[in-house]
Amino acid sequence: MEPKTIPSHQLHHVLPDLTRGTPSAAVTPPDDVTLDFTTHAGNHLMLHIPRSLFDALCIRLGNAYKAGCWVAARCREVDGLSQQSIERYVNIMTCDKFGLERGSSNNPHITVSPSTASESSAKD
Repeated sequence: MEPKTIPSHQLHHVLPDLTRGTPSAAVTPPDDVTLDFTTHAGNHLMLHIPRSLFDALCIRLGNAYKAGCWVAARCREVDGLSQQSIERYVNIMTCDKFGLERGSSNNPHITVSPSTASESSAKD
């Protein structure tokens, strides 16, 4: 069985972001994908995934929804730990998923940070 080749137009599909009165013919995808994650304790975290890594997860897992669910599931496995531990774990699991050397500076890196939305609502 031959490996499946995915046409380039399917790899980089992004719906145009149209603002009223400002149609856009060319849309540049963002450099990273941001996922909002809420831990069991109710803490809101933002996961920033490099576009190249997210695209690779999409190809490996089938689509963007499955890629997002995979990352969220990895976070859920350790969401009782510190933000730094969650970040390390998600990156270790991503390296294992792709057979990459753990801790290599050449690997794309997922970062985890507190959600700014939860901080602003906590101040109100």
